[in-house]
Amino acid sequence: MMYVVKKPFKSMGKFYGVGSIIEDPTAIKRFKSKVNEGKVIVVSEDNLQTVAAYIKARSNVDILPRFTKSKDTKPELSKEPEAKTVESKKVKAKAKVIIKE
Repeated sequence: MMYVVKKPFKSMGKFYGVGSIIEDPTAIKRFKSKVNEGKVIVVSEDNLQTVAAYIKARSNVDILPRFTKSKDTKPELSKEPEAKTVESKKVKAKAKVIIKE
């Protein structure tokens, strides 16, 4: 699932213009409120053409070439999965109780 900027805004010193594709929503403060306010649109395969036509008509920015590039590069990266092992460490904690009289 991808996100496209519908109305420009600034977050954490970075400016997001109309038609910008947001790949990492965790980099934006209060991202859910931006979606609820209508500044960011959720884009899926079903509504990609509709959103692209809307952004093109409203601000003359073509987002389709950027979506096709991002779709082509992601499957290549995911073809070779890396095996990572996670080790957990057990830590014993001891607490001293001192009773003062």
